[in-house]
Amino acid sequence: MIKLFQNMNYVYEVYKSGSFSKAAENLHMTQPALSIAIRKLEQEIGQPLFERRTSPLKLTAAGHIYIDKVEKIVSIEQECADCFENLNEVKVGKITIGGAIISMTYLLPELIVEFSNQYPGIEIAAKEASLPVLKNMLTNGIIDLILDTDWFEEEIFQSVPLFENQILLGIPLNLPVDTKVFACGMTSEEIRKNKHLSEKQPVIGLYGMENLPFLLLEPTNEIFGRSKAIFDYYHINPLVKMSFNQQMTSFEFASKGLGAVFISDTLIKCSPDAENLRFYKLKCPMPKRGVAIAYNKKRYVTKATKCFIDYTAEFYKNKLTP
Repeated sequence: MIKLFQNMNYVYEVYKSGSFSKAAENLHMTQPALSIAIRKLEQEIGQPLFERRTSPLKLTAAGHIYIDKVEKIVSIEQECADCFENLNEVKVGKITIGGAIISMTYLLPELIVEFSNQYPGIEIAAKEASLPVLKNMLTNGIIDLILDTDWFEEEIFQSVPLFENQILLGIPLNLPVDTKVFACGMTSEEIRKNKHLSEKQPVIGLYGMENLPFLLLEPTNEIFGRSKAIFDYYHINPLVKMSFNQQMTSFEFASKGLGAVFISDTLIKCSPDAENLRFYKLKCPMPKRGVAIAYNKKRYVTKATKCFIDYTAEFYKNKLTP
């Protein structure tokens, strides 16, 4: 019987390194010994695994098949190791958590510091990317968790709600608005004091704002969909001055007076005072917008990861309790 995967680590390291010499160095063995081991495997298979005339090395058709199976074995080994880890107390482990720029800048730092103080043996790594990219990473097991807007497909992901936030309209002071509308505006400090959550806080519509320049987000950002729903509700074809990928960028440009912006109260509360902006509560049907921590329900969740999820839920519960 051919032992196809006895030396799979050798082949996998050559594949990752792109050369025999680099792989041999990483494996702490001589290059001739590595070459002999892989040649022997190729003879048993009856096919070469690498195109040796290219630099970096490329896989042959047989090589692609072999590496595909190796990666499945590596995944199974990791899952098995994770299961064994759960038999022990949560003293060691590794968690990789992803978030977009707002999560990475304002939501995760304090949380990770406090968690690490309580669980010093658990290593935390962070990945910053857009939510669509993060979802793909979570699906493929590159990261363990996402902390971001609760915009997750239920058939793939399980999300744990942390808190809700509100979408407000920010208008620079240099842009003309009706006097009655202006009277409903709130400062950053008032948003931090949750004035916008009061039922007594006046709401405004977008009537008469057809010529107001707007700074919108790209369609890949879920706030774009909410913005579109607001415009549709008021039958407005907005004057779009600029579009951005991230809330923080649109917020910065709005604070310089370039246009109105739809923005979450979380970002307003966490950011430095935007003295040139006033914020308005909108009169229109608005689905609740939550922030959640999510994991891939189709992958094994380690005890360390579960611990982090529970800790995060309790962290925000205490943080938001008056």
